Amino acid sequence: MLKDLIGKILNKTKRVVTLSAARTSSGEFLLKKTDFGLVHVEYATIEKLAQRALSAVKEIHESELAVEKTSSRVTPMKISLTVVLAEGASAPRASQLADRVINNALKESLGEGFYVPVDVRVKQIVQVVPQKRRVR
Repeated sequence: MLKDLIGKILNKTKRVVTLSAARTSSGEFLLKKTDFGLVHVEYATIEKLAQRALSAVKEIHESELAVEKTSSRVTPMKISLTVVLAEGASAPRASQLADRVINNALKESLGEGFYVPVDVRVKQIVQVVPQKRRVR
């Protein structure tokens, strides 16, 4: 009876995934409940989607990204992002853009209700020198 009550409460709350992360020989993954059943989403897939989405943020010159497991059942993973910003870029704006583009890409690929917190750390700010085109 207690198990049923807890199940009802959990089903009414908005959660990212329905089951915790698991590990197989191919790596860690999440199980996401959909209308069609359970979908296995590997951490490596989330990392690739996030890297691809970051290429659209022009303020970020370089980035290192890692998907990490957390102890939370609501968000069982987080993305740790270390960036090198271009000179003149706003760190808060770049962080906000990174979070938005990553989670929009995940939402498009994995469906509504999928959110991963992005922890951004600015490693360095560099002057970006535009490359000159060589004319032959």
